[in-house]
Amino acid sequence: MLNLSPQQADWLFALQRPWPLVARPLAVLAESLGTSEDALADFLDTLRAQGLVRRVGGVFDARRLGYRSCLFGARVGEGAALEAAAAEVCAVPGVTHAYVRGWPEGVTLGGVSAADYADFPNLWYTLSARADRFEDEAGRLAHLGACPFPALTRYKIDVVFDARTRGRDERTEYAAPRRPAPVSPPDAEGQAIVRRYQDDTEDPRAPFRPEDLPRLRAWQADGTLRRFALLLLHRASGFTANGMCCWRVPEAETDRFGRRLASDSDVTHCYARPFSEAFPFNLYAMIHKTSWQEGFDTFRRLTRAAELPEDGKVFFSTREFKKSSVRFFLED
Repeated sequence: MLNLSPQQADWLFALQRPWPLVARPLAVLAESLGTSEDALADFLDTLRAQGLVRRVGGVFDARRLGYRSCLFGARVGEGAALEAAAAEVCAVPGVTHAYVRGWPEGVTLGGVSAADYADFPNLWYTLSARADRFEDEAGRLAHLGACPFPALTRYKIDVVFDARTRGRDERTEYAAPRRPAPVSPPDAEGQAIVRRYQDDTEDPRAPFRPEDLPRLRAWQADGTLRRFALLLLHRASGFTANGMCCWRVPEAETDRFGRRLASDSDVTHCYARPFSEAFPFNLYAMIHKTSWQEGFDTFRRLTRAAELPEDGKVFFSTREFKKSSVRFFLED
C-alpha cells in the first residue's frame, strides 16, 4: 500500500498523466506542481526502489499501429493442468496479460462462492500481434480451446490511479467504432520511433530525441500515442481486488449501458464484447479495489446504478501470471 504525503500523492497523479512532449518534461511538470525537476526525478527513483513502477514510457494504440488485440478465456481445470496451460500462454511473446479469473477460494459474499463459477472459463489472457500475423499467433494456443472475446466497442480506456482518493482519471471513447477499419503499420522511421519509446526510459529528465518530437506530437493528436507517462504497478500500490464485471444486455442497448458504466469513477475499463455459449455476457467493466468485499460491493452498486440485469457476475483476478505492455515491431 502506498504511504505518500499529500504533496507526493499530487506528484504521483501528475506523473501518470500525459507528460508534455518537450525536451525537459519533468521540468515543466515540476513548475506546475510547485517543485523542482530534481525532486520529481528523485521521487521517481524512490518509486522504482519500492517496486511500484511498471515503466516510464509511451502507451500506444495497438490498432493504429496495425496490430490486433483480443481477450481469450479458456476452461483448463485446476492444479497441474492450470499450471501447464498458464506456462504455455505466458511463453507466447504476444501475450501481455494472463490471469486466473473467477471467485476467491474460501470467500463467501452475498451468498456467492467459488462453486458458482465452476463452469466458466478460468484462464484469461490477452494476445496482441501484427494484424497479418494475429491468426497464426492465436493458433499457437488453439489446443487450449479458448474462446475469443474481441472488443467491439471501447467505452473507457487509459486509466490513471489516484492515490489521494483511490479514484481515477480516465479517458472515454464514446464515439469508438464497433469494428475499426484496419490500419497499416507506420513506415520504417515510425516503427523505429515506437521501439525507442515503448520500453522504460533511461533518462526521465530528457527522454525524447528532439527529431522525434514532431511525430510524437502528431501521434498524440490523432490517438496513436495515448500518453507518455509513468505506468504504476497497481497491485503493488494496494489495488489487489481486481474484478471483471460482466452482464448480458440486449445488443441494441450495449452503447446506452456502456456509457452509463463508463461515466462511473469506479470503472477503469469498459468494453462491449460478443456473446459465447461458454460465457453468455457482452458488457464488461473492470474495477480495481483493495479488498474482495469492496470489490463485490462495487459490482452490486454498479449493477443498481446503471440499471443492469441482476444476473451479472464479477470475475475476480485471483492470480496474476503475466502483465506487460505490448512491444511493437520486434517480430523479426
